[in-house]
Amino acid sequence: MAAMMAELDNSRASVCEVEVLDLKEEADEKEIAMDKLKAILASANLVVGEIEGAISIARAAGVDEGQLEEGEQKVKELKQKAIAQDRLRMAIDSPDVNTLTAAIAEAERSGVEPSEVAKAKQALDLEIPKQKARDVLKAAQDSGNTTTLKAAIAEAKQANLDMEEVLPFLELLAGAESKDKALSALNAAIASRDVAQLKFSIQQAGEAGVDKAQISVAEEILKIEEPKAKARESIAAAIEKVPVDVNALNAAIAEGKKANLEPWEYEECEKMVAKEAEKAKALEKVKKVMEKVKEVDLTSITAIGAAKKELSEAINWAKNIGVAETNLNEFELRRRKLHNAIEDLKGSIRVFCRARPLSKKEAKEGDHEITKRIDEMTISVTDKRENHAAFEFAFDAVFLPGTQEEVFEDCRDLVQSAADGYNVTLFAYGQTGAGKTYTMGGTPENPGISRRTIDEIFKVTASGSARYNYTVMGSMLELYRQDLFDLITVAREGRGNVKKLQVRTDKAGGVLVEGLLEQEAKNADELMALLEEGANGRKTTATAMNAESSRSHLLFIVKVVSVNRETHEKLVGKICIVDLAGSERLSKSQATGDTAKEAIEINKSLTSLGDVIEGLTKNMKQIPYRNHKLTMVMQDAIGGTAKTLMFVNISPAFSNADETMMSLKYATRAKKITNTAKKQKASGDKE
Repeated sequence: MAAMMAELDNSRASVCEVEVLDLKEEADEKEIAMDKLKAILASANLVVGEIEGAISIARAAGVDEGQLEEGEQKVKELKQKAIAQDRLRMAIDSPDVNTLTAAIAEAERSGVEPSEVAKAKQALDLEIPKQKARDVLKAAQDSGNTTTLKAAIAEAKQANLDMEEVLPFLELLAGAESKDKALSALNAAIASRDVAQLKFSIQQAGEAGVDKAQISVAEEILKIEEPKAKARESIAAAIEKVPVDVNALNAAIAEGKKANLEPWEYEECEKMVAKEAEKAKALEKVKKVMEKVKEVDLTSITAIGAAKKELSEAINWAKNIGVAETNLNEFELRRRKLHNAIEDLKGSIRVFCRARPLSKKEAKEGDHEITKRIDEMTISVTDKRENHAAFEFAFDAVFLPGTQEEVFEDCRDLVQSAADGYNVTLFAYGQTGAGKTYTMGGTPENPGISRRTIDEIFKVTASGSARYNYTVMGSMLELYRQDLFDLITVAREGRGNVKKLQVRTDKAGGVLVEGLLEQEAKNADELMALLEEGANGRKTTATAMNAESSRSHLLFIVKVVSVNRETHEKLVGKICIVDLAGSERLSKSQATGDTAKEAIEINKSLTSLGDVIEGLTKNMKQIPYRNHKLTMVMQDAIGGTAKTLMFVNISPAFSNADETMMSLKYATRAKKITNTAKKQKASGDKE
């Protein structure tokens, strides 16, 4: 019996130890998540997306909502700062003392940069003397005193007020020169019932000796009309307020009723009040739906579809009522994420459309835009071949052109998929000069998908480091004509000293490139340096359509190996970022010699890619992957086992209408392809 009791005590102790370890692990995750959030909040350059991402990670780790308040507050402050900055710039463009003063105060409260505030203060310093002169003129007009008006006119001229503004007061003053003129002015004022004219004409008539009975008639009319005039001014001021001030509108309505204005005179105010109430109701409904869909089962297409439909209806209702787009941005982002979740469950390729701005050269040559964004997921294009008819294309997201950060935000979740053991492919398609390389690579000041993906990879691995050991490796592949090259090796040893690579597929359909160098990177800077090193060896040349036209297809591959610290399960995820060379017409690019041969090979490879897409959408038994090395390399991305995102980059110019329509139709076919995304477990599953 004693032995049994001892064994029972030992068993209980083991259970307690496991529970303590679990609690400690959970506490570690929370602490890491909070440390990450605090580090971001303490950085000099705060970005809303980064803070919201850190809050999301912390919330997923189980951090109490109370501990996230500082981050949530900082997001609100940054958004308020952006709003204050926009209002400040609008106030500078249309200077008005009250508007400028309010905008400056709001900007200073919101922490807008001092240089921006200084510009507004300079504009205010210029506007104050003029506004003072206007106020003095108005006061003099209201007083009905000619001496006061003369002084006010003199002050207005000294303040350099435009003569157009001074002229009505000069004319008003000139009417007081004689009794006849005074009587005529009095009768005109009685007929017009204009308050300012009544005040001046009554004073002038008294000074000129006009009959008191006639003056008395004008005075009685003034008693009736002056409150009405003030009420009309209040109504006009309330209507002009930006943003809409419901309290001011209601006060103006009450004043109008008290002054016995006709209902139609304050009807606009009543409509605006009702409209604002409707907007507030619509926005509140969107918020409630947003909270509801946060609980949706992300493993059920039916549940996600119903949530997306409900949120879409609420957003569209709010838009139709007039709720500002800026107030709906976060809800639109959630709607797109729900849409993408459905597409992922279906295995569909995500397709994002991005149109670059019209170039200075195109604008100078009289070209014009043919693209228009209908909504967050629909673009309209005018086809010059179809009597200028407008055609609409629906994709998973549309950017015209959108910021680099906005574009990446919609594909950020795919980085997590790679860390979870999935293969992910991001590729850009479109004619030469459409902005593919800018989207994928960007610039040092405005990094594109590649750099942002690199940063996100190390954020994701850092957040999961308590549970997993991660290894990140990078490689870079170039397909030039029909030859595959390791660009890292090309950059280090020279193109003439490297062997051409061969591509094959494994039993699971994964793509393998024999002899491709993979180099481990410990941090984002090391991986970025590897990307830049390889990119320097890429083939480019100048054409009539693009000063730095890519003459090859570029594949930047990041492998993420994760090993569970407890179970030792090993997963191997991969992100393949593909910058395809652009399709081009030799007649437009004016390419000759080797450049023309390169263009022919590029067009052949893209035609082969189109054949594969067509075969997949038509459910052909034999898909022609082996017709070209490009389709062989991308086999697991197009109809394979990867989660795939395609950017279709287009030109907005009328001169490129044919190429733009071709690219959009190509992308529409690609949208119909279904992949079968699977986690990639390493051989043996464990280390």
